[in-house]
Amino acid sequence: MPARPANRPARVGARGVLAVIIAGAVVVIALWWHSTPGVHGLGGWLTGAGEVLGLLCGYGVVVLVALMARLPPLERGLGTDKLASWHAMGGRYIVSLVVAHGLFIVWGYAATAHANVVSESATLLTQYPDVLMATVAGFLLLGIGIVSMRAARRRVRYETWYFLHLYTYLAIALAFSHQLADGAAFVSNLAARFWWSAMYLTVLVLVLWYRFAVPLLSYRKHRFEVLGVKPEGPGVISVYIGGRRFEELDAEPGQVSSAGGS
Repeated sequence: MPARPANRPARVGARGVLAVIIAGAVVVIALWWHSTPGVHGLGGWLTGAGEVLGLLCGYGVVVLVALMARLPPLERGLGTDKLASWHAMGGRYIVSLVVAHGLFIVWGYAATAHANVVSESATLLTQYPDVLMATVAGFLLLGIGIVSMRAARRRVRYETWYFLHLYTYLAIALAFSHQLADGAAFVSNLAARFWWSAMYLTVLVLVLWYRFAVPLLSYRKHRFEVLGVKPEGPGVISVYIGGRRFEELDAEPGQVSSAGGS
């Protein structure tokens, strides 16, 4: 098999990405299993279900952000359309997991304490660290999910949807601390706390670099400007971009480059 040219950009295929995502989910479930010595009674089973769903939520939001972090190997290998499709599909699953996580945790704690769900909800919100912030985060994600539904999105301007979607980052930030403060997998496991935090920090750095720093540096280098907009057909529009030193951009047909051109 001939060697890959040295100047060919790296790219990752769909199977490789899916394999990594599934492997990460397996590790998350193993983390829950390791931190759960035993499950007893209805309350224990309900709480256990809520805990594993919560861990998968925490992992899932990182995956969703990474898919849209404009990572060059992902964009070259899958393309922005497929990444956006995976992000949208995954978002629906994550919102469902968030809702199920909250319901199972409240129900499980109430069953264990032999209390009703209303009083147990009040206890969780007022006596457990950072649960109130996490609850706000959950409602934010639920609201974003509702606005992103196909029927609702048709009635919302793109700019409105886009800026509302940015609240996803706020929701992730609000929910993060309660995972370490209340999650059984992290309370007494320093290694798990470190690697979980490192996962979030790594994706944060990638987002800041590829979604903000790289486009700004690229604009400074290439001085992009819109030369013209031409309708090509129903739902198809060509945008002509001008600038300088385009030979250094290394853009490919059909791919949205990390610099913002196409």
